[in-house]
Amino acid sequence: MTDTFNRGVRTYKGTRDYAGDAARWRLLVVSTIESVFQQFGFEPLETPAIENERTLKGKYGEEGEVKRFKLALPFPDEAGLRYDHTVPLARYLAINATNLVKPYRRYVIGPVWRNEDPAAGRLRQFTQCDFDTAGTDSPVVDAEIVAMFNAVLNRLGFPSVWEIQINDRRLLNAMVQPIGCKPSQTIEIFRAWDKLKKASLAEITGELLDKGLDGDQVVRFENLTKRLLDLPADQVLDGVEAIFGDIVKDPIAQLRELKSFILAMGVDSKSFRFVPTLARGLDYYTGPIFEVVVNQKGIGSIAGGGRYDNLVAALGGPELPASGASFGLERLMSVMEDLGLKPESTQTTDVFVTLWDITNPELTKASFGIANNLRLDGYRVEVYTGDARKKLAKQLDICRRKLIPKVIIIGPDEMRQGVVTIKDMTTGGQQIVNKSEVGFYLK
Repeated sequence: MTDTFNRGVRTYKGTRDYAGDAARWRLLVVSTIESVFQQFGFEPLETPAIENERTLKGKYGEEGEVKRFKLALPFPDEAGLRYDHTVPLARYLAINATNLVKPYRRYVIGPVWRNEDPAAGRLRQFTQCDFDTAGTDSPVVDAEIVAMFNAVLNRLGFPSVWEIQINDRRLLNAMVQPIGCKPSQTIEIFRAWDKLKKASLAEITGELLDKGLDGDQVVRFENLTKRLLDLPADQVLDGVEAIFGDIVKDPIAQLRELKSFILAMGVDSKSFRFVPTLARGLDYYTGPIFEVVVNQKGIGSIAGGGRYDNLVAALGGPELPASGASFGLERLMSVMEDLGLKPESTQTTDVFVTLWDITNPELTKASFGIANNLRLDGYRVEVYTGDARKKLAKQLDICRRKLIPKVIIIGPDEMRQGVVTIKDMTTGGQQIVNKSEVGFYLK
């Protein structure tokens, strides 16, 4: 009966459960990311998983509209699950901006939902780790995004196989002018440039013809793109200015200023570079945009963000410039595993206390007494709570399988002598220790 039932029960496609070591590792990564957010002075914000449809609709571009989860509810207002944490933040600011100390700096770590085909590190429900600053157009904010990316990846132990790619929507708006597009076609050029990391130039030009661009426009796009791709990595800003002239003068100057702030924050110049074809897919970006890319094993992007100065006003709030970025937790952890950064064990329990004979109240009291004293000393302690008939060997096997490093045994002999036996599960050795000295011995 149970087996038949279990065969019909499964998680929803694109979601998964996390238990034991996997769940502990997630918490460890989250706490590491959160500690960086807090060190930079960001405060937490929690928003509902469900947002009004009028809040979400039209904020994510053509692709985002297809992938959003909309809820069929028996209520007059249509609703949907949040697609990211940025639009909920903009909605929150639209409501509460007058009461907040600005610049307002917030972080959030929580689930979002996207209706897309699941793949390695990509789920329909996944956790985003966001940080944003609202209420200032200072380029220092944008430079800080790069510094925080750098801090998180270093804290997580990433080897030097990653880089932070940077561009600016204002530069893209200038670069598209010589192609001669209509305003409605501009986003197609941006998307075409952004696809260059996944598709060939020939494939992309074919798609632009399918999108309605004429042959002359596509030729101009192709010629400009070839010149952009040929620029040396350390001469991108000078090279773009040489190709496009005065129309890019202002955005190039802004990117040079951004670079000076990034370097002033202690980020190594080898950790970031400017990529003139980087566009990112979300329509609400208005200034600098960022993407963290791992250049190994075909991994690609693991984090991103950018400036979105008009989004709060678009939701009925005040004119409030903002900039921010996020890590996808599952994507990040999948890459960490690929790079060998997953720890062998994340077991947090320090000590396992056995129960020798549950029918002997004195022995039971002694075991729980040791456990209570160790917890007061700050140790994390599990007392055996299983079948009372399980012998000591079975209890030790539980401890071994859980990778708990130390076991405390109190049997009749230990009880009589006022001592305990401490077994080291990593070496197999054991030591007799006076009851009053257990905490000291474990330290």
